Amino acid sequence: MSTVASRFYYHTEVQQKASVHGLDPLLVEAVCMVESSGDTAARRHEPKFWLRYMANQPQWREHNPKRVATSYGLMQVMYTSALLVGYPPGDAPEFLFVPHIGLEYGCRILKNCFTWAHGDIPATLAAYNGGRTADNGPDRPVKRNQAYVDKVLREYAKLKADV
Repeated sequence: MSTVASRFYYHTEVQQKASVHGLDPLLVEAVCMVESSGDTAARRHEPKFWLRYMANQPQWREHNPKRVATSYGLMQVMYTSALLVGYPPGDAPEFLFVPHIGLEYGCRILKNCFTWAHGDIPATLAAYNGGRTADNGPDRPVKRNQAYVDKVLREYAKLKADV
């Protein structure tokens, strides 16, 4: 057993989901460590997201903001982002706490970002963290969330050194 596997409880699940989506498992693990410190029960309510993007949309008026404008699980998957990549609309957002479910949708989102960024890892990470915008695209220096990108890349380098 490698030091990476013993260091991260969900290593096997990450390996499986990353390989299904053609992602580097160590990059997925690095995202997990930065997003949730490896805690599948991690959650983060995003009240500004609710106010900016959801509060005035008719489809969200009957929903509890603390459930639908929240990031869940190992990869801190936003419920609305999971819906965009196939999460069943009738399923509770809290199912994203379940490791294999949260990893599935987190990897789908990360893969979409990777494709959009034409394989550029910093642009992929910037898009995963803050959306796809003109200031974080491929072949452009990351501006909005460079600190996040740097943190994931440092974690990724540490994981690669452990292998």
